[in-house]
Amino acid sequence: MAIHNIDNPFTSLKFRDLVLRFIALSFLNGFLLLFLERNSSLKLNQQDSVIIIYICLFVLLCLWTLKDFGRLRAKVKYVVGDFPTNYNWLGLTWLVPLTIIFSVSSSIILFYLLSLAAPSFFEQFLRSIANAPSVENSNSFASNLLVGIATCIVAPITEEFLFRGIILQRWATKWGICAGLLSSSLLFGFLHPNPIGLTLAGMIWGVLYIKTRSLIVPIAFHAFNNILAVLPQLLPRDSSSSTSTLTLESLQSSWWVGVVMMAISLPLLLRFLWRNWPRKDTIIPYLNNANKERRTI
Repeated sequence: MAIHNIDNPFTSLKFRDLVLRFIALSFLNGFLLLFLERNSSLKLNQQDSVIIIYICLFVLLCLWTLKDFGRLRAKVKYVVGDFPTNYNWLGLTWLVPLTIIFSVSSSIILFYLLSLAAPSFFEQFLRSIANAPSVENSNSFASNLLVGIATCIVAPITEEFLFRGIILQRWATKWGICAGLLSSSLLFGFLHPNPIGLTLAGMIWGVLYIKTRSLIVPIAFHAFNNILAVLPQLLPRDSSSSTSTLTLESLQSSWWVGVVMMAISLPLLLRFLWRNWPRKDTIIPYLNNANKERRTI
């Protein structure tokens, strides 16, 4: 059966519905957590509260979206796809450390430029980061385990389903595959603390999804990326060892490190995107997977 004869659920799935549901679930989760803390013996620190709200929010948002699939008679297996066997995606795992290097370098350069433009504001920003709760200053094994589950399991599965599986294909249906890939990656990046690095990561994972037609691949790359990023913070540390604090002076004196890291990582990442960027007539993975199954029937 021809691809154009296959129903495309992404003509009906609306991005604004995701936004409205995200807002509604955010208020609901925050209210329920506050209610539990005030009316029970449950006492959570700020880090645990944020992580629990994140897990509940994204899991519920995915389940709500899956309910739309039932209403539209769409199939999740066409979004997820088969395990890829005809593409050497495992040979591309070098992209993950390079993406992390680029993310760190872009943060260093961005912070350096901000420190030059508004030094007093940036010093306040650094103090707020130093005082904020984090994985490395939490002594609770349960808290660190919760962070590990959220970062390395929940985030890769739910975020890839929403950003690559739903938003990319919705916007690709509306504006074309290239615009959908670029716009969904920009949204993904700017909803994270490191927008430049995560925008480029979103583009790489989106390209892998389009090339392999399998959501398993970007989920695996996303999980690997997060494991490498969070593992140093989860490793036990000597309590007597002192941790270095980022200051305005140290940042302004080490900007060149970010430039060197970017010079190493960015050309290789851009080369991968250039060689694998989808053509304008590329079909979204959902329709490709549906068409492949119908040809085999």
